[in-house]
Amino acid sequence: MSALPDDILLAWQQQIARGDERAFDNLFRHFYGHLVNFAVDMVKLRPAAEEIVSDVFVKIWQKREEILLIEKLRVFLFVAVKNQCYNHLRKHSLWNVTVSPDNIATISSAYNPEEDMAFRELQHQLNKAIEQLPDQCKQVFKLIREDGLKYKEVADILGISPRTVETQLFRAVKKLRKVLTEEPDPKQSDLPDVLLPVILVSWFLSS
Repeated sequence: MSALPDDILLAWQQQIARGDERAFDNLFRHFYGHLVNFAVDMVKLRPAAEEIVSDVFVKIWQKREEILLIEKLRVFLFVAVKNQCYNHLRKHSLWNVTVSPDNIATISSAYNPEEDMAFRELQHQLNKAIEQLPDQCKQVFKLIREDGLKYKEVADILGISPRTVETQLFRAVKKLRKVLTEEPDPKQSDLPDVLLPVILVSWFLSS
């Protein structure tokens, strides 16, 4: 998700508060896809995730006169979707829900170099490694790396401290590096081992 300047987001809030449907459409288009992906990680079903996110936006529009009372709209949207996902899961016993600091979602990588076969294979291994991360590591990693949120925003969304976010992110990168170096693939023989941590770090820092 590209970084949206705070002044633009505030302008949209002001316009939505006045009933501007175009501003609401801009807000919806900017956040919808990322919120759906976030919800899919929790409820595992895209139709349910899409319905959850749509319901959140419907409520935003219905209470548009109050939107200026929301100080951090970006965080508010993710938290609202997260809470709706918990409500959905509580109503559907198919999924086992434990609301705790160690629970939540999955993550997929945004890094995808198309031109180099060796790097594409590394990407495949990286995705497999990501799926093996503990839930909270995966969730933190996704919100920061894929959705471009700041530590404080992720902390607000997940209800944990910024320090915990930092710790979980460190653990995620450490575990990914360990998996990649301990389970080498023959197709990666052209890649020096030293490149693996470099790729992980550069992948994480790039945005």
